[in-house]
Amino acid sequence: MTTTHRRPMDADTGKRQARPPGRRIVVLAFLTIFLDGFDTSSLGFVVPTLADEWKLDESAFTPALVATNLGVVIGYVCSGRAAARFGHKNLIVTGTVIFAAGSALTVPVDAVDSVVLLSVARLATALGLGVVLPACVALTADHVPPARRESVSVAVVLAIAVGAVAGGLVGTPLIEAFGWTSVFWAGAVIPALLVPFLVRALPRTAPVTARTPTAADPSVRRLFAPGTAVGTVLLWSFALLMYTTNYGLLTWLPTLLTRGYGFTSEQAPVGVSMIAVGGVVGGLVMIPLCSRFGTPRALTGMALLAVVFLVATSQEHFGRGPLLLMLAAAGAGIVAGVLGQTALAVTMYPAASRTTGVAYAAALGRTGSIIGPAVGGGLLALDVPGREILLLSAIPVALGAAVASVFVVRDR
Repeated sequence: MTTTHRRPMDADTGKRQARPPGRRIVVLAFLTIFLDGFDTSSLGFVVPTLADEWKLDESAFTPALVATNLGVVIGYVCSGRAAARFGHKNLIVTGTVIFAAGSALTVPVDAVDSVVLLSVARLATALGLGVVLPACVALTADHVPPARRESVSVAVVLAIAVGAVAGGLVGTPLIEAFGWTSVFWAGAVIPALLVPFLVRALPRTAPVTARTPTAADPSVRRLFAPGTAVGTVLLWSFALLMYTTNYGLLTWLPTLLTRGYGFTSEQAPVGVSMIAVGGVVGGLVMIPLCSRFGTPRALTGMALLAVVFLVATSQEHFGRGPLLLMLAAAGAGIVAGVLGQTALAVTMYPAASRTTGVAYAAALGRTGSIIGPAVGGGLLALDVPGREILLLSAIPVALGAAVASVFVVRDR
């Protein structure tokens, strides 16, 4: 008697999968988003060197920093329709080529010392970065068992934090050895080397046509269909609150440490490093928490952890070592929220609108990269003490914990 091994069914489409879920998809998605994180953060640690070489104040590079965030948001918003039209694989490959080319185009700016041209180059790079993340998350979610979608989504998006940390570790040695352009050459060459692997190994997804029976719907209206509208509003609110705090701290924490805690300008950047390292740890902790307790409970707990340690840092009087450890713990909770909102989006929306759901949640959240630094700068302009600003930063995280707890209640 012959035994037939039937292929697993996809929970969303009801179709049999062409082959068992492959780890290579998760690995390639992780590597792509890792390079995304490296490239997104690259300008931040190049600015001090550029300011010195071009004889400009560091604030003069604000347009280039804003262009990077704006380009990523535009990429997020466009990714849903682009994935529906061209397929996830084509979008990932194209986006990777775009951000590799954009990074390479940043290098010639050195010859003309133009912040305007630098901003244009970073905008083009960021467009490629923006379309890649939602497509990678959606493609990965389509090829893992439903029970693992939350934890795998967190693991894949964690790559952006790991990439940022890696950029901080290798950025200074590269600049010291080869100059600031080497950072952008690395951001161009390494993605270019990854492209052939993406072309060869990623599964092809068919673009949507009028004859597609289970067509992906890139319309944002699908996110507000009955049964999902309230969840969409809550998700966007949570993402905005966590991103705002994260980017506000990443931008102004060195200044807060010099103004409120006696750090020198050379010592202060270590605080950002502790936030970033804590974020990686928080992402790693989120993976088993999502599997064991579900994403809403995990997000609520991690956000409350961040609140506790942000309040503690505002009252800390025990020396720099404990302060840095508490900043790392706060970073773990905050970054876990930034990463975990993607897992919520993956589980909230069906396959037909998953890319759009992930993309818009990330886009709404990423607007916090503008709001957070702006609010922090305003508070500093009003001479609010650094300790009080850290205390105030706990408020949006506490609100985020409250929003996550609503998801817990809704699940019940």
